[in-house]
This record gives sequence, structure tokens and C-alpha cells, in this order.
Amino acid sequence: MIITFALIGIVYALGLHIPLPGIDLEAFASPKYSVDSDMLSRISILALGLTPLFAALGLAEIARLIAFSWLKQKDEQDRNTVLGAAIVIVIALAVAAMQAYAISGGLGATPLVADNMTGFTMLTIASCVGATAFTIFLSDRIRIAGLRDGLWPLYSLPILLSLPNNVIASVEMTRTGAVPSTQWLIVAVYLVLSVAAVVVTAFLWRSACHEAGTIAEETIEPREILIWPPVLAITAAGYVLAFFAFIAPNVIAAVQGLRLEVKNGANIRLIAIASIIAFIQILLLVSGALVSAFIQLPLSPGSIGIIVLTITALGFRNWDTVEVEGSSEPHVSAQTAS
Repeated sequence: MIITFALIGIVYALGLHIPLPGIDLEAFASPKYSVDSDMLSRISILALGLTPLFAALGLAEIARLIAFSWLKQKDEQDRNTVLGAAIVIVIALAVAAMQAYAISGGLGATPLVADNMTGFTMLTIASCVGATAFTIFLSDRIRIAGLRDGLWPLYSLPILLSLPNNVIASVEMTRTGAVPSTQWLIVAVYLVLSVAAVVVTAFLWRSACHEAGTIAEETIEPREILIWPPVLAITAAGYVLAFFAFIAPNVIAAVQGLRLEVKNGANIRLIAIASIIAFIQILLLVSGALVSAFIQLPLSPGSIGIIVLTITALGFRNWDTVEVEGSSEPHVSAQTAS
């Protein structure tokens, strides 16, 4: 599994270094752009990253929670599972096409596009849509204990790939006096406490799932609930549903996602623990926003990044255990099911 993750990381890193067709590499090599170490990834075929898929999953989850009750039963009906996955993939590709169109318009107004380039917009759209489809394909190749799909490990790859440059940039900023050295201590304390908080949520969730009898002893608890609700909250914020999406997924996923058939006492305990997890996640998001606002060092991967990296690492720790039931499902259906 670790070897597979490393190989996919290499493939993803190569994709971040392949520029969109029509980019003038001579213009890109000018000092105006070479000073920005992240510029290449922003004009690569993987410039959109996972944003189209997150947008599609967010819309599907909001629809499931609000209106379309049949989506809640898709785990029990294979036809609905396949249909739900297909709908999310189509939406993701459509979002990728729209975002690629916007990118082509922005790049077209810069010297980065070759003067003799024709059809740049169509080539950009085709490249980004194809890259999004390839990203979905890659996410289905990673299997990690407790995670039904490779979406989150794939999310962590750009963070890990950018880590060396961020460390070098932070050291340089400190050396030149651009930021005080005390910021290193603040970031270190924040990272340690945040990772510890995520580990605590994972322990609480595992304890609740096993005590409630919702999963078998030899399986790993579904850990998407520790990641997806805060991501959904951020996604839904743009749709004026931030409050509902922030609170409801933690409770609803806890009560419905595992199809609980336990006694009232255990059910109440599970809901209580889910509420504690939600509170910790809120603290992580708020503290991450404060650190980003007042700390200039690019060391921290952000609250979502910390959650994803920690849960992924916990999955690697359980590499020799049985994965959560249903881990062979397509990632889009498995994600919305959790």
C-alpha cells in the first residue's frame, strides 16, 4: 500500500510539472514568473486539483441531506449506488470544464500563452477535464485502512510535495528578518496540538463505534466522518448553507451513515461523541484560520490539511488490518455514503 501511494505520488508530481498545451515556456522562464515556486503547478494540467470533485461531492451531499431521500438508501440499492456515483462524476467533469474555461480566459490575457496558439481555450478545457478524470482514476487505486477510497490520501499529496519548498521559504523569511523566530514556536505548538486533537477524535470515534456494536471487532471504523463534515462545511459556505452543513453532517452521519441498530443508550452515547468530535473540528477550523491570518510562515498545511494528513497516517499505521466494510466501492459513492 505504501509503495502504491509513493508511485501515485510520483505520477501526481509529474502531472504538476506538465504545463497546459499552448503555454509559452520561454515566457514562463522569465524572472517575472520564475520567482514564484508554485506558478508551475498553477499552469499545469493538474491545476484544478481536486476542487471539481469536492464541488460535486458537496452538491451531492447537500442534496442528500436536504431533499433527495433516495440518496440516503443508495448503500442498500446497487442501482442507486451506481447512479449516484455516475451523477457525481458527471458533475465533477462539468465543474472542471467551467473552471478550465475561466483559467483559459485569465491565462489568455497574459504573455504566457504563445501568440501563434489557436484553440487554447478548447485545449485547456480538454486537458483539465481529462486530468480530473485521471485524478478520479488515481483515487480508486489507493486503499487505506478506515478510508473507503483514495480521495483523501490524494488530497494530501500536494501538501507533502510542497513541504520542502515551504520549509526553505520559512527558513529564508526568518533569516532575512521578514518574520520573527517566535513564529516557529507558535506554528510548532499549533501543529502538535492539532495533530493530538485529530488523534483524540479518531480514538473517540473508534471507541464509540465498537462499544455501540456498529462495526465488527476485526474491522476499522469508517474515518471519513472525521474529515468530510468540515470539508463539506467549507464547500457549502459558498451556497449559503454553512451553518447547516457545519453542524448537521456530524450528527446525521453518525446516526444514519452506519445504519445504527443499537439500544437507545448506545445510540445517545454515539451522538454525544459525534457532537464532541464536531466541537473539536470547529476549534481546529477556527484556530487554523487564526494561524493563517496572523502567522506568515508557510509551514502549516491548514486545519483541513492537518486532519487529512493525520487520518491518512493512522490508516497507514493499520496497513495490515482489515479495512472498513465497503472499501471496494467507487470513491464518490462511498464518500457520500459516509
